[in-house]
Amino acid sequence: MSAVPETLPTQIRSLIEQGAELHGRGRLDEAAAIYREILANDPQDFDATQLLGVIALQQGRYEDAQQLIGAAISISPHDVAALGNLGVSYLSAGHFASAYEWFAVALLLQPDSAAALLNVGIALQRLGRHSEALPILTRAYDRDPASYELALRMGFSHLATGDPRAAIGAFESATLADPRAAEAWQQLAAARAAVGEHVQAQACLDHAATLAPAVDALLLTVGDTPAFADSVLRRPAASLLGQTAYVLLANGLSEPAIERLRRVLELEPDNLTARWVMALAPLKSIYDRAEDIIPSRDAFARSLAEIAAWYRAGPDEVKEPYKALSVVQPFCLAYQPFNNRELLTRYGELCVDWMGTLPIEYEIFAGTTTTALPRTVGTRIRLGIASPHIKEHSVWNAITKGWVHHLDRDKFEIQLFQLNRDSDAQTRQARDLVTRVEDGPTSVEGWARAIRQSDLDVLIYPSVGMDPLTQQLGAMRLAPLQATTWGHPETTGFATMDLYLSGEFLEPENAADNYRERLVRLPNFGVYVEPLAPPEVPLDLTALGLPTDEPLLLCPGTPFKYSPYFDDVWVKIAHGLRKRLFGPSRGRLVFFRSRVAAMDRALESRLRAAFERAGVDFDAQVSIIPTLDRALYYALMRRSALLLDTLGFSGFNTAIQGIECGLPVLAYEGEFMRGRLASGLLRKLELRGLVATTPQEFSDMAVDLARDASKRAKLRDAIVQRREVLFYDLSAVRALEERLTHEVRGGRARAR
Repeated sequence: MSAVPETLPTQIRSLIEQGAELHGRGRLDEAAAIYREILANDPQDFDATQLLGVIALQQGRYEDAQQLIGAAISISPHDVAALGNLGVSYLSAGHFASAYEWFAVALLLQPDSAAALLNVGIALQRLGRHSEALPILTRAYDRDPASYELALRMGFSHLATGDPRAAIGAFESATLADPRAAEAWQQLAAARAAVGEHVQAQACLDHAATLAPAVDALLLTVGDTPAFADSVLRRPAASLLGQTAYVLLANGLSEPAIERLRRVLELEPDNLTARWVMALAPLKSIYDRAEDIIPSRDAFARSLAEIAAWYRAGPDEVKEPYKALSVVQPFCLAYQPFNNRELLTRYGELCVDWMGTLPIEYEIFAGTTTTALPRTVGTRIRLGIASPHIKEHSVWNAITKGWVHHLDRDKFEIQLFQLNRDSDAQTRQARDLVTRVEDGPTSVEGWARAIRQSDLDVLIYPSVGMDPLTQQLGAMRLAPLQATTWGHPETTGFATMDLYLSGEFLEPENAADNYRERLVRLPNFGVYVEPLAPPEVPLDLTALGLPTDEPLLLCPGTPFKYSPYFDDVWVKIAHGLRKRLFGPSRGRLVFFRSRVAAMDRALESRLRAAFERAGVDFDAQVSIIPTLDRALYYALMRRSALLLDTLGFSGFNTAIQGIECGLPVLAYEGEFMRGRLASGLLRKLELRGLVATTPQEFSDMAVDLARDASKRAKLRDAIVQRREVLFYDLSAVRALEERLTHEVRGGRARAR
């Protein structure tokens, strides 16, 4: 059983630990009661959902196990253990093809795992596909040559494919791994009999009988052939293939996801959700090559046009099209260095059209509404904020928290719509600050009703494009005035979104051309932030695998922020450090692992290839370390030489945290707001010497700063002296109040 994550709230962590302890002792019903207690307060708790499913699996309630573990995977599609457990639930129920699909997904996420390879091999054997199982099992055996089960199963498949000599070797290995296992001796007898070694075969059978007297000495089996051949159980349903495709996409594995979606459409040609997901699938989280990006955008554009035409033709089987939007969104477009307004507008038109089919009784839900809806405005403006991140999260810390804490309550009545019921200390604090927190609905219909019935004047989504529910709601007209901001720094493309709230230090001169919404440039960054100030803790660099005698250049972006367009930048920095810093102190680029191992591997593989092409030793100058908790991360920043911004998609939270620590942050100023979050902070500090405007300038400046400790010391002093101007700034909050008041009181039309 996996360790309990330290990031869980203390009370939940304690309950999980209690349940896990009872679970481990076999007291399943008591453990289940604790897991249900957790879910009563938070239906989206992954650990409780998954472990409750494991109990159902242990008790032989396979359908319950599939439902619960499947729900857990919807919450966290990156958890390989849960994927394996779901596969076991199908295998145990005799649904061999479905088990194979889930085991195959787990193997794609952990290609070197002996356990994942074994599971795939078992499923293939149960399907009678022994020739496919053999190379899989051999790979697993190479990783775990002491495994009894792997040796046994290799023997099964060698026998089934007509190679009894190879089977003899495998079964002999099994008897060495576990000399007291009667089945291994029995199968060895079958293999020896197959090559005519009848005396040896009888001796093996006799020995098996001494180990397990119930063994029938006359029964020679091949083992693990399918118990039955019901075609329904041996062929995965379209719905299951769609679920596996979603998991693969969530882990950045587009090609195998597309293959499964094609199989879905072969079974169900009118499946709108599969068509929709297929349209978005080419937009990868991690690209192998920069030259693949534009073709994927073109494919997305073509697919949008094809789906729109197909949908207009009105196939009879398309039911409830709004549900198609509940799976994925084009999140990855924002990480490509292009103006996405046209693409997202075309995408947004479909979203608004399909959300108009939601079965809600109010006329206001018609998705094409673009004009302010008249109402009597009371003394205070009723403001709603809808977000899944009313908790400890980068969007909350950078944007929403400051508004919730500091908007004038004499002017605004604030209601929060907590779209994800995850709760922590920040959530509890927020409840005490606002008129109402709504967290009850469990469907998009329920949320739409709850928001509409609140009779808001203004509805703000701090981020649109990061999760399906916010996307669905944002594509509807639920309030007379609707706005979004840079929690996901990209236009929504929705005709239902009126304002885009940004900051004057974030936007280029022609920024209005980048948005379908009306751009509002609030003072500075448009938000109020405070230092996070975690407690200071000791740091052991050696324990992290980091050198103690080299300048550390932190690269804290998540994998999908590193575009292949800029791979050469990291190579040039490493090459420059090697050339200019003599002795052991060459300088080290420090990247961080994410929670998505498949994306980590893809990025590392691509960067290694770029370093190899340039003749630069990747391992000598790059370290990849686990993600750290906040206190340790701050300790590492205090020990580092430089923080390097991601190019094209900048990091506001990472940059301002570095500045809080007095760490020089080297920023790259991109063409769009999403590439200017860090550079805007530095320009506000009047530290233009830390802002690069070309990739070459960025790499040159990084090397220069890494080798010049005195220059870095001066920059640290300047940052410490000036950084307060970034914090406790109420001007943006006051300007937001003024702008919203003007919009609501004026009843201005929202036409584009």
